[in-house]
Amino acid sequence: MTDVLALIGAAFGIGLIVLLNMALGWTRLRLNTEGEAQRFLKRDVMGFKVGTEQILTPDRCGYLCLEADGGRIGLVLARGDNAVVRALRPGDVRSAQVNGTTLTLALFDYTLPRAVLELGRDGQATDWADRLKDFVRAPGGTPGNEARYAKSA
Repeated sequence: MTDVLALIGAAFGIGLIVLLNMALGWTRLRLNTEGEAQRFLKRDVMGFKVGTEQILTPDRCGYLCLEADGGRIGLVLARGDNAVVRALRPGDVRSAQVNGTTLTLALFDYTLPRAVLELGRDGQATDWADRLKDFVRAPGGTPGNEARYAKSA
């Protein structure tokens, strides 16, 4: 009987927390414009110069941008009340797979191993997968951003 009461109490407490969040207006972040996503990039990635090739997902939770010089790809994902930001360099991507309008990135990043972006229109996922080919590391290959002197002899 005590277990049942403990479960009911826990469910009631969690429900109260959810209602409090809703009442205070705490909601999930949405990237309303490309400019908002670019502000996250500029805040978190030093020296990132936004290029002309960019896409904001229709659900306003993801953003991809090729840097002006083509050296990096900016990735911004809305998570909770903040954004996860990565500047992907050649060798940072394990794979880029397309399934219809969905682009799935597998990254060599244990804090963000996978990013799924629903791009909306046909062809956009394939276009971005093609752009990401230069950023994919071959199996067993060394990372592209590893310093030469860091490699062991």
